[in-house]
Amino acid sequence: MTFSFRPLLGLLALAGCATSPITGQGDVYSMQREADAAYRSGDDSQGERLLQGVLRLAPNDAESWFRLGNLYARSDRPEQALDAYQRCLMLQPGDSRAWHNLGVVRLRQTSAALAQAHALAGDDEALRGKTARMLELLQQAQKADKP
Repeated sequence: MTFSFRPLLGLLALAGCATSPITGQGDVYSMQREADAAYRSGDDSQGERLLQGVLRLAPNDAESWFRLGNLYARSDRPEQALDAYQRCLMLQPGDSRAWHNLGVVRLRQTSAALAQAHALAGDDEALRGKTARMLELLQQAQKADKP
């Protein structure tokens, strides 16, 4: 009985290709470009799928976490947006864009909570007055964020 090393060598060659860092990087860059194009065209579901794929391959890519946060914020998913921005900031604590967007999402959540408090205040004039003043200030802050 003779033993051939050819099948074994073929498997080893394939295994080497599968773990090649260059191949992996090319896939990540390609997915990042596709995700960016999908985001810019408004195809949020495709952009989300691609960004999640990028982050599976490169979980420490702060820019992809930032872009995913933007996508979630744009599609009115504040909790997921906050999580993505916080992950970005864990990797890049000095990213002023992520800090800004984190603040904007939290301002929106604060405005919604205060609007609910104001609506439910009923006969409590003191609470209605406080929430009305706070809502007015928050609306001014949100207007300042618009270009």
